[in-house]
Amino acid sequence: MEIAQLDAELLEWFSGSDLENKQHEAMQLLTVTDGQWPHVAMISMGEVVALSPNGLRLALWRGTQTSMNMMETGKATLIAIYGQRLLHIRLEVQLLPELTNAVHPRDRYECKIRHIRIDQAPYAEITSGITFQLKDETATLIRWVDTIEELKK
Repeated sequence: MEIAQLDAELLEWFSGSDLENKQHEAMQLLTVTDGQWPHVAMISMGEVVALSPNGLRLALWRGTQTSMNMMETGKATLIAIYGQRLLHIRLEVQLLPELTNAVHPRDRYECKIRHIRIDQAPYAEITSGITFQLKDETATLIRWVDTIEELKK
C-alpha cells in the first residue's frame, strides 16, 4: 500500500509529544555513502517531529556519517514500525541553519515526504519493531524534549 502523506494517526505518533511512553521505540534512517554503500543509523522518537502531513524535521548528532550522507545526497529513507505497519518514508532533506543558542547542538534537517510505502502481510502481523532501553531515562527524556522544541524553531 502507498500513501502520499502522514495520516492523522502517524501525525500524532510523530508529534514529539508523550516521549516518556515512546522512549523505547527506535527507527532506522537509511542513507547512501559517497561510495554508494547503504548506511543505516538508529534514530529515536526524541529526534524526529512532524510539522505537517508532508514534512518532518530530524535532529542528528553533528558530524555523523548519516548527516554527511544527507548533506551530500539530499535524500534519506526513514524505516519505522507503527502498529502493525512497516513504514518506508522517502525523504528529500535540507540542512537547516544552526541554532546559535541550542541546548543540545545538532544538525537539523527539514524533510519533505516524497513517498510512503506501507508493508503489511495478510498472513502475518508485525508484533514489534526495534526497541531499546535508555540507560539514563531522566536525562535522555529531558534532552529529547529540548531537541523536539529546537526542531520546531
